[in-house]
Amino acid sequence: MIDQMIITYCICDEVVKTFNIKDDIQCKMSTAEIMTFAITSAILYGGNYRITRVMATNHSYFPKILSHSQLVRRIHQIPEPVWHMTFIALQMLLKSDVNKSFIVDSFPVKAYENHKSFRAKIFAEKKYHGYTASKKQYFFGIKVNMIINSDGVPIEFSFSPGNSSDISELQSLSVSLPRNSILLGDAAYTHYKFEDDLRKNMGIKLLAKRRKNLKRQNSKDEKLLLSTQRNYIETVFSSIVSRMPRYIKARTEKGFCLKVLFFILAYMVNLYFPLR
Repeated sequence: MIDQMIITYCICDEVVKTFNIKDDIQCKMSTAEIMTFAITSAILYGGNYRITRVMATNHSYFPKILSHSQLVRRIHQIPEPVWHMTFIALQMLLKSDVNKSFIVDSFPVKAYENHKSFRAKIFAEKKYHGYTASKKQYFFGIKVNMIINSDGVPIEFSFSPGNSSDISELQSLSVSLPRNSILLGDAAYTHYKFEDDLRKNMGIKLLAKRRKNLKRQNSKDEKLLLSTQRNYIETVFSSIVSRMPRYIKARTEKGFCLKVLFFILAYMVNLYFPLR
């Protein structure tokens, strides 16, 4: 556990140096330590900052520890590009250049269930009202749209409102994959024009499951590829979601999305250096 925290700190420290962030000499905790605290909270304590702070104090994880309110304030003060660069840094440590097969899908993260909407303070707008087909359940919250490689390494991700369509969110991603790559998806990613544009402009083949009534159908080899590889992304999503509590505690939408990001980073840290 300590080794994992040290690795997390080293990565965060390098990212902070890249952005040339200078902490005030009076700061009890550096920006790299604050980032390590947030990611460790997601790795070990379900994103609960209060419990993480108590454990960090008892086990002397950090030389000095801030109060709960100060920790939350410092976490929110870290610019978004710094967190994104941390994602890129972990990706560079994990990614292999030989991967030519990628998978795209999305998973919901509920802020609260449908019957609790009357007391909602965040994600109260209609666009955040989504539906989970696998659980046959409505919810208020967001979707995480993600592309992974065949090793389970997240390549790109985005957050979108709960009722957004998968194909529209894929179109908003940069899809920065190597030429001649294959991107596997379920039936929700069927879009002939986007498939043609992706292949013509970027050399990427979007291979989506086909419903039986569609004109374009997949070959036997393509069906086999989809059936054997596409479902792997469900395992990755399960690994990320398993770290989350039943309900993520957050007072703002930004704080909610930040915690979801920390769970993604926690999954990547554990993928790079698994807990023994």
